This record gives sequence, C-alpha cells and structure tokens, in this order.
Amino acid sequence: METRILTMTSQTIAMKAKRLLEKNGIYARIVRPSPKLTPKGCSFGLQMDAAILSIALKYLEQNSIPYGEIILV
Repeated sequence: METRILTMTSQTIAMKAKRLLEKNGIYARIVRPSPKLTPKGCSFGLQMDAAILSIALKYLEQNSIPYGEIILV
C-alpha cells in the first residue's frame, strides 16, 4: 500500500482534519514528518492511503481546512 503525508502547519489543524476525514470514512494518522522532507517547515501531517488522497483533499477544501505539501512515503 502506497501512502502519502499531507503536511499541516499545526497539531490543531491536523486533528481537525483527521476528525473530518474519519467522519467521512477516511482513515488518517497524525504523524511528525522529518524536517528533511518538509522544506516549508510543516511539523505535523496526516498519513493516508495514496488511493484516497484526492477524495480527502476535496473534503478538506470544502471545509476550508488548510494543508501544505504532499509527501511521497
């Protein structure tokens, strides 16, 4: 299973995004990506299956939850 990390600027935003996604049937796990992987300095992220990433992004955008980069894992 390929996974991706969707970076977030804070733990609060990551928790809000996780709750929203899980409410809609998408499993996501809060992680702390390596600083080497996040040049913009995002310290939290949501790790999820790559196959559902586009659906997750739509939910986040519809609910105005900001996110940063998408990291290949």
